[in-house]
Formats: sequence, structure tokens, C-alpha cells
Amino acid sequence: MAHADAAGGLPSAQAASAGGWVCFEDEAGAWLSGPVRRTWGKAGQAPVLRLSGKRSDRTSMVAWICFKEGAEPRMIYAVKPTGGYTEKDFPRLPAVLHHRLDGPATLIWDNCSSHISKHVKQHAQRQDWLTTIQLPSCAPELNPVELLSAHAKEKTANPAFRSTSELHRAVKRALRCIQRHPELLTAFLAGTGLELTPPASSP
Repeated sequence: MAHADAAGGLPSAQAASAGGWVCFEDEAGAWLSGPVRRTWGKAGQAPVLRLSGKRSDRTSMVAWICFKEGAEPRMIYAVKPTGGYTEKDFPRLPAVLHHRLDGPATLIWDNCSSHISKHVKQHAQRQDWLTTIQLPSCAPELNPVELLSAHAKEKTANPAFRSTSELHRAVKRALRCIQRHPELLTAFLAGTGLELTPPASSP
């Protein structure tokens, strides 16, 4: 990848040509009182969005954007109807990734406590198909899933969700829509400035 130290110092050739998938991961939340964006309204009348007011009620999502040389980019996701993800979820979540991919994977994620806990690290080390790499601290701009999450939230902006079930369905629709457009996944990667092709060697 470009930026030699972007993935914990892993050389670009090692990440891109290890014969498996390079997968970026991140989690995000969507709240009942979700993002409000500019919208249409009658001339002279400000549009009114009526929300439930239950801001603490949320749906959580986790997504992986996966790249492999010679293959179309893939997006894999999971949605938790209520609450957030904790370290107890992470032995199960990499299993979802393994089930959906047909080979070894290098998983690149941030330094949140659920990713770097002793419990999660020990589990990852026991998986012969999995290599995990931490992004630098405070560097969300290097994770294309951050851009994916922002795009998904744009698709769920403004509606007044009446329940977490309704919000859950809307989040899944937004993620499925993105999943059907692999060119978006490539654009999210481009937005980070990272490249999966190793730089040309000097003569």
C-alpha cells in the first residue's frame, strides 16, 4: 500500500501479494435521531422533521471492504439491531469474514479497545487464515470503511424513524445498495490515498 507505515509498517508488497484478501474493517452506529440534511420543502415554509427524541436508541453496523488482486472488490457487513459491538462480538465477527471469503485475509482496523484487547488478539493469533494489522492512532482518513459508513448515513438521513426495527431495516437497505456497486468500494479506497499495488522498484 502507499504510505509505507499506514498499516503498522507492513510493506505494501507483503500486504498486496500474500495471495489473500486485504480487508479494511470498521464499526459505526446509527441513532433514531439520525443526521439531518438539506431537503426539499414548500416555498416559504421550512420543512419540519418530527423525531422520536430517543437518541440513545441505536442500531450498530460493521463492514469490511475487501480487495484481492484479480478479483472484484467485495463488501461484507453485519448489522446489530440494538446496542453496540464489544470485544465479546469479535471472535464471531472474523468468523463471518472467513465464511464469506475463499482464502486467507489481512484484516486492517483501528486501535479501538475491542480490537486490541488481549482476548481478541489471542483469538486472532489462533486463526491460521487471519493476519491483523492496526492502523496508526487517530487516522480515520486511512480507513475506506469510514467513507462507506458516512455514505450509508447519508442514505438514512432525515426520515423520522419510529423504532429501532425501522431504523435497522433502513440501515440494511443502505448497506445492500452500496454492496451492489463495487465501483463505490474502489472510490472509498481512492479517497484514503492508499493503493494496493506496490510501488515500482527503482532500477
